[in-house]
Amino acid sequence: MTEIYFARQPIYNRDLEIAGYELFYRQAADADSADFLDAEIATSQVVLNTVGELGLEQVVGSHKAFINVARDFVVSGYLEMFASPQLVFEVAGSLVVDQQLLEVLQQLHERGYRFVLDDYRDDEANQALLTIVDYVKIDMLVTPQDEVQRMVELLRQRSIVLMAERIETQEVQEFCQALGFDYFQGYHFSQPKVLKFHGVRANQLSVLQLVSKLYQPDIDLEAIEALIRQDVSLSYKLLRYINSAYFNLPHRIDSIQRAIVLLGTRNVRAWATLVSLANIDNHRSDLITIALERAKMCELLAAAMGIKQKESGYTVGLLSVLDAMTQAPMANVLATLPLDEDINEALLRHEGPLGRILACTLAYERCDWEGLDTLGLEMNQINDAYMTALAEAYRISCELLKS
Repeated sequence: MTEIYFARQPIYNRDLEIAGYELFYRQAADADSADFLDAEIATSQVVLNTVGELGLEQVVGSHKAFINVARDFVVSGYLEMFASPQLVFEVAGSLVVDQQLLEVLQQLHERGYRFVLDDYRDDEANQALLTIVDYVKIDMLVTPQDEVQRMVELLRQRSIVLMAERIETQEVQEFCQALGFDYFQGYHFSQPKVLKFHGVRANQLSVLQLVSKLYQPDIDLEAIEALIRQDVSLSYKLLRYINSAYFNLPHRIDSIQRAIVLLGTRNVRAWATLVSLANIDNHRSDLITIALERAKMCELLAAAMGIKQKESGYTVGLLSVLDAMTQAPMANVLATLPLDEDINEALLRHEGPLGRILACTLAYERCDWEGLDTLGLEMNQINDAYMTALAEAYRISCELLKS
């Protein structure tokens, strides 16, 4: 079991009754704010843990849940996996606003998704979003009152729901009430309260293997099913997701195979990617790309050397990031995995043919020409393998960001 943390802050209506909650990502119970390197990871944590595992009823009851979403999360199409009248997604006014973002938001809005324009500023980018959002939030802590009054008058002409956030005094509350704001939020009413839930943590190795399988051209749905089945938490998460209210299926799905067929390759791919991001926590989100790059290069070098177990080369490269991903010594990680001894030797000591291939890949990656073992190959063969691996990793990265 793993512990899941949220900070939850109430949002009040004009009668000062709770109308919803904003959910914030937290790493621990004593964290005062979110500490993360990648906004997309934080978004994945909140959305995936709330919708896919806990269920909104446990976190917000029958109220609305307001959740911040990063730009990449929106344009990558992940929001399509989460459709509920309870969910309201907040997009920051500081986002890079371009035609791609506007088109995706417009399509989602037409399908019933609801959005808040957070940290509103009266500029061109924010105005472009006004035709798409349902709510606008104004930060009362940093916006001068005369500017607030001016913006409220303009926004009222658009029939947009107005929300005042970061209200910290009675005086500011009364000012916002006099201007006719619809919703109120801030420390004056309630500080964010940290909630702790117990969840099932997916085995990171299984997740990494699943993602790599999903992006291989000769994808085998039976292999994907077997991969999910071998990890209890992945099976649990997938069945919890497919049976959630957001699909509104007439009958409960208890089969992993049926869940995969119903979701389709594209949605399974998106789901697995979200699980991966959520389990990486605040570590480098490029680890999957690095793993796939190394995996492909090791596979190509194994084939060039005439090694029969070229698939083992792929596995060695893929697993070479396990210590970084799990923040644990490689020996400790491998002790928990039923791997062949030649793979263990390659990963731990760079021994054997597979170990030499991995060492070559790592040296080339670091531009360590003095320590580079050419494996009896020509340098152009190694360079070609590296460039092909880079292109493959780039292709998959682009697939991850497709809408």
